[in-house]
Amino acid sequence: SIWYRQEFSFEEEFINLCKTYFNALVRGLDFNDPNAADTINGWVEENTNGRIKEIVDKPIDPWIVMFLINAIYFKGTWTYEFDEELTKDDWFYLPDGSRKPCKMMEQRSEYNYFSNPDFQAVDLPYGDGDFSMTVFLPHPQKNIDSLIAEFNEENWDNWINSFSKDSGDIYIPKFTLEYGIKLNDVLKALGMGIAFDPYQADFTKMYKPGGIWIGEVKHKTFVEVNEEGTEAAAVTSVEIELGTGGPSGFYMRVDRPFVFVIRENKSQAILFMGKIVEPTLE
Repeated sequence: SIWYRQEFSFEEEFINLCKTYFNALVRGLDFNDPNAADTINGWVEENTNGRIKEIVDKPIDPWIVMFLINAIYFKGTWTYEFDEELTKDDWFYLPDGSRKPCKMMEQRSEYNYFSNPDFQAVDLPYGDGDFSMTVFLPHPQKNIDSLIAEFNEENWDNWINSFSKDSGDIYIPKFTLEYGIKLNDVLKALGMGIAFDPYQADFTKMYKPGGIWIGEVKHKTFVEVNEEGTEAAAVTSVEIELGTGGPSGFYMRVDRPFVFVIRENKSQAILFMGKIVEPTLE
């Protein structure tokens, strides 16, 4: 969705492109109205099924002329649901050697599975298999951050193409993840620095008079994993400112930090990705 300060006139071609190719809601608001932020946050809450309630702070900064907001919501039921009666109190081991209690789900079934000298990985499908959550568990002597450092396009393709069907036992904790981050530095490092520079940014195809730039990019994520499946939501806000195993199968106990990736299997598009160091249920 696009929300702009109503006294500004943005280029019609830009507005039409957003509506046509991104099915975007485009709306002018009186940003001086105390309820303006609530209106935008209401759209966010509705489009994340109530999981993310706020992305825009109030009152809205007088220098902000536009919010570009992207929201995604995903709810997947496991192809093979975990039996709640098998969920037990267990321990999850933290990087510092301590441990904390968790609710450990368990199941024996046939999954796509892969193991190498660095980690085990299992693909837990949703529904008819179009989507799945892939869990990467470093071997006990390996560090989770060392594994994450190996995530690149070449390794990813090699790993995914190495999965094969195998029966095995999987133990994984229930968890809820809520996370927020300011993405300015990340995007600058990826080459978008000019867009944040008041003197170099060029958004004249959006706003012909120019003089606007990206002030802040915020991202919030919610992910919940339980016996039934996974519920996940994410929203990103861009603020535009005016300046001034073995023979019997594998055994995988996810009782230490791990990486999860929720993806669409046909396109291999990654929807959500995270690192769980300490699982919590709230």
